[in-house]
Amino acid sequence: MTTSMLPEMYGSSVGAHVVDTDIENGTMRLKMCVEAEHITTSGVLDEGLVATIADNHTTFLLMSHSLSVQPDQMPISVSICLTVHTMARIAPGTDIEIVCSTPLATSTLKQPQAAAVFVDAHDNRI
Repeated sequence: MTTSMLPEMYGSSVGAHVVDTDIENGTMRLKMCVEAEHITTSGVLDEGLVATIADNHTTFLLMSHSLSVQPDQMPISVSICLTVHTMARIAPGTDIEIVCSTPLATSTLKQPQAAAVFVDAHDNRI
């Protein structure tokens, strides 16, 4: 089976791309340009889109970070909770930055945690 025959990972074609990753510190930064179909009738990013991007990217971050902290153990890939909050209205064409991190509690790997924060790429107050 060739790679082109494999099914696309759910949510991988929404336009978010990795800009940089620091596995040792458990951080990953992505960028994405918001399109009209990413916005709900309330004018905010679709919560399902936010959850999918957060889940997809924090999974790989948790796995990589857990292997860097405990290389002789199986990688941890599931966080204990996923909560989605949309905070501000957004317009099509807005460039956003998505910062994924594994908070300090993850370094113990007893209760895996990951966070993904979506901000305006030009004004991180939004």
